[in-house]
Amino acid sequence: MAGFFLALITGEVFPVLIISLFFELLWLDLIPAGTFIPPNAIFCVTSTTLLCGHFQLEHTGQIFLLMLLSIPGAYILSRIEGWYRIRQNKKYNQILRQSRDRFSTYNPGKMILQSLGGSFGVNLVSACLGIYFLAFVYPHLSGIFEFQRELDWSVILIAASFSALAGLRVKKAYISLVTGMILVSAALAWMQWPVLI
Repeated sequence: MAGFFLALITGEVFPVLIISLFFELLWLDLIPAGTFIPPNAIFCVTSTTLLCGHFQLEHTGQIFLLMLLSIPGAYILSRIEGWYRIRQNKKYNQILRQSRDRFSTYNPGKMILQSLGGSFGVNLVSACLGIYFLAFVYPHLSGIFEFQRELDWSVILIAASFSALAGLRVKKAYISLVTGMILVSAALAWMQWPVLI
């Protein structure tokens, strides 16, 4: 959905939807359950889209490097969200005390609004700092790590779809995945093998 709205806002359908599809496939196996908070994929899609426009990136290799650089930020933002949730447990305890001891001051609606506003503010500030950091780091690293301009989006999406296969939790899917990787690797190695005359 983030990719869809960003495509509407920016007017750039391609590569915004492909970027969002890449991150959706990449973290498809990471399902939020219990206390586990998955990486913040919205940060990756948003930061990559904004910085593509800022740096006027056109080639797949340039965009892919930016996508890779945004991944650590997604994990950092999930850690910040976890820290904020732990901090909000104190508010929950306060609600319990008010409902039992001081019912006249019991106002859960106000605390919920404060919690939502605080969560929005923490995520917004963290995301903005992350985007500014990426804008500072990317020009320095783009000269060091250069991907081929001809890098195809289909190859990138196939690599990200390995996570979707891992999410199946079926032994036959794992066997098929490993077999396919071995066959593709063998075919690529055979094509690169020097021809003996």
